[in-house]
Amino acid sequence: MTLPASKQFKVWAFLKRNVALLSHDDYRAGHVGFHCSNTRRLKAIRGYTVNIHSDDSGLGRQLVASGTIVLKSEPDGFLDMWDGFPSVLFDDRQSWIAAVAPEPTRAAAEGLIVDPDWTLTDGPFLFDRIDDTRTQFRSYHTRMEEYVVKPVLRFEARPCKLVQFFRKTSNLSDAEFRQLFFNEYAALCRKLDGLNGLVANFRYKDIDAAARHYYPDDHWCFSPAGRAFRDQFYRLWTGALELYFDDIQSFLHGRQNHPLIVRLMELEQQMFESIWYVQVDENVIVMPNRNDAPSFYYR
Repeated sequence: MTLPASKQFKVWAFLKRNVALLSHDDYRAGHVGFHCSNTRRLKAIRGYTVNIHSDDSGLGRQLVASGTIVLKSEPDGFLDMWDGFPSVLFDDRQSWIAAVAPEPTRAAAEGLIVDPDWTLTDGPFLFDRIDDTRTQFRSYHTRMEEYVVKPVLRFEARPCKLVQFFRKTSNLSDAEFRQLFFNEYAALCRKLDGLNGLVANFRYKDIDAAARHYYPDDHWCFSPAGRAFRDQFYRLWTGALELYFDDIQSFLHGRQNHPLIVRLMELEQQMFESIWYVQVDENVIVMPNRNDAPSFYYR
């Protein structure tokens, strides 16, 4: 199965809430509500979803009980490290770096103007603030290498989205792993009954691939403490699948009725040192558009 990598610049940003001020659901409302009303206007953005984890500690037990799901070495406290992750698409790295440049989007008496109320100053109160003296906050911004295995079909209903995190086994070289992944594993996953979409993502090994030049050189994330903080999170996983179904039962049914489920599970045992699932609520802020950008303002 040959799949070209997406030409777009894709970034995932795992974010922890400001626990001194907000509950998980407070964070959900603040991020998807006010924060996204501003960030959806990032210049030249081509796609934007915000994925909030369901905080469902019983998911793993439910999946294992089906007898057709492989789970291995889920990191302890993984959901305590983040509350949600935005996923954004831009045409290229330069567009990503320049995304915060303001552009006219507000109609006023003099015509279209730059919105004087456009702000990202809620960030330190919404996210995990470094300390009370700084406006910076902790984040895990990482560039993703994206492969659309099956285009996502989004119905006008809340979907069930599962993120299957994995860490490659050290017994396979990168080339061997990718050969198995694309030639066999992804092709088998694509044949799951009830699958509404499947996107494969590999994390760039350069942990600064998304942060470099997006944040100033003196940002906390580039300090020794910031690098150590980010590195310990990135070492937990190599990549992730985004799987879309109508509900959890559809996913379980698709696994249980897969004609080659034994081979699928064998591959998961062979290829992954760790593999686990997180259910997220996907909020579509800007519909992903992988076609050429139109010549007019489009969201």
